[in-house]
Amino acid sequence: MKTKILQFAFIAAGLFLFQFQSRAQDGTPPPDDYQPPAQVAAPDWAPPYTFDPMIQYYYLPDIEVYYDVWHHEFVYMENGSWLFSPVLPAIYAGYDLFHGHTVILDRQVHRPWIHHELYAAHYPRYYHHVVYPAREGYSRPYGFDENARKPIYVPARDADRHAVVQPQRAEPVHYSKTVGQPVKVEKNMMRPEGKPQGGRH
Repeated sequence: MKTKILQFAFIAAGLFLFQFQSRAQDGTPPPDDYQPPAQVAAPDWAPPYTFDPMIQYYYLPDIEVYYDVWHHEFVYMENGSWLFSPVLPAIYAGYDLFHGHTVILDRQVHRPWIHHELYAAHYPRYYHHVVYPAREGYSRPYGFDENARKPIYVPARDADRHAVVQPQRAEPVHYSKTVGQPVKVEKNMMRPEGKPQGGRH
């Protein structure tokens, strides 16, 4: 009996691993990503924004990676395909999520990586070191909330935990007026019609 239980456990684990690897390889998004799960919680490393369970995605501009809050997965490009993983890929293993810049994306957007060219243009790597003004008594902004349409600052006393990582090489950059501003979510970027926008139905 014990042997059969162990065999079943190994088979179940193998099936889960196969499904995860297959989804990661072909870039298939998580199933049921049209509505939030029963419980939604921001990760520990998220900036202190006004929490809304309908906000599904973050964007990490310095490494051009997305994060799905509902499914606790990072979405990143590799060899021309968008892959999904519960942890950052090895190439970004040294990236400090607690100190990196995080953009809280519009609550209406669906699978933003499909429109990556827009997000890369509005939030280029290290743009936040230049675009957002400094505030007395606060650290440099380490986040931007598209829903509130403003950068996220933290008190200077918390700078040890929230200090923004400086780029390895800083060069003078002149950005267009759209850089650092919210991406306009067009109808084709929203969840398909007929899909619920909130709650489980």
